[in-house]
Amino acid sequence: MSWVEKIRTDFVITCGEGSSFHPLWLGATKKIEYNVAEFDFPNLSGTLVSRGRPRGTKYGLELFFQGDDHLDVSKAFETAAADSRPWVIAHPFYGSLTVQPTGLNIDNTEYNVTKISGTVIETITEDNPKTVLDPIENIALVKVQSDDLAIASFDAIPSAADKNTMAANNKKYYTDGSKITRLAEESESYFNAFNTANSAVLRATSAPLFAMRMVQSLINAPALFKVGVKTRVSTMRGQFLALNESAAGASMRPSKKIYELCGAGLISSMALGAANPLEDDYQNRTDVLDIIDLLVGIDTSTTPGTPILIGAYPIFLAMLDSLQTPDGGDVNSFIPDAATLTALNDLINFTVSKLFTIAMGAKQERTYYCEEDTNVILLTHRFYGLDQADVNMGKMINNNKIGISEFLQLRKGRKIIYYV
Repeated sequence: MSWVEKIRTDFVITCGEGSSFHPLWLGATKKIEYNVAEFDFPNLSGTLVSRGRPRGTKYGLELFFQGDDHLDVSKAFETAAADSRPWVIAHPFYGSLTVQPTGLNIDNTEYNVTKISGTVIETITEDNPKTVLDPIENIALVKVQSDDLAIASFDAIPSAADKNTMAANNKKYYTDGSKITRLAEESESYFNAFNTANSAVLRATSAPLFAMRMVQSLINAPALFKVGVKTRVSTMRGQFLALNESAAGASMRPSKKIYELCGAGLISSMALGAANPLEDDYQNRTDVLDIIDLLVGIDTSTTPGTPILIGAYPIFLAMLDSLQTPDGGDVNSFIPDAATLTALNDLINFTVSKLFTIAMGAKQERTYYCEEDTNVILLTHRFYGLDQADVNMGKMINNNKIGISEFLQLRKGRKIIYYV
């Protein structure tokens, strides 16, 4: 299209609130600037100039409203321009522009025309930089909030029987957790946490909140042990099941509050552990889904209409339902703390959503049945490819639990699992 044809095209401004205006116009100027950084060095002549991406282009506007109603139209334009949302300009020379004005000069010195001039800057439509919520930091933060809310809601005085149960549970926590420690400093710190929790439990009648804080510290420790994520989460689930068994049939309110606090702490620790995998964890979808099952799994395939609770979280909720009393009118009435459960629910939902995201990007499991006698080397070459360090061969052996007796030969019909 020639410039003559373009100049005959209407100049249209659509302001942020939706009003459109068709002024006359003169002049067409634009100014392009770049993001630049200048670097001067003490022992070097000259300046290093680093140029980045272009900044928003600046356009000079010279607009006119004329006619009997030009004052009314210009006033309407001034009012519409006060909206902070960007303008969309259909410019005869420059096409469609999304801009923000830096200011407007309104000139009414000529009685039969209103002249409006100013500069507009082309704008992007999204705020940058984009901020993304870090899932690990958020899970750790909500974990702390959940623990604090549980402590804040703890208003019971443990009895002598409660203290005995707490001491027995502490021993169970430590016995299971110490089996998976791999580092000397972890073992020492965990042992100190165990001793501190036991000492605090002995004084739980006079200092219940301190005792529960120390038990929380013991419960939380395995979440960040330097061992595989499945080992950590499975261990904490085992600790939770032991706690669940000890609380079955509890009738007094302090016992129920102790279960609520410790159970919430163990489950939130499982979520924290799931969010902190080691480098070799979560290599495939099965690895991720196994962790999700330990957290929230429910098996509905075995007995129709009677689901089997697998995950610690649904087991915890079911136990709280059984411990809850119809109302809070009695001294031994127990109703779970809403704030604690809300924070725990948010934590579990967020963690599971992130685990599903990981699962969608992880490798998928495939199954192959050997068509003839073969060996590990040939299968590794076929499905993964061989490497000098035999990493892929180790993966094939571990995933399929291939023992010494099968190193030389895998029989026809042998089930082989591999990941793509």
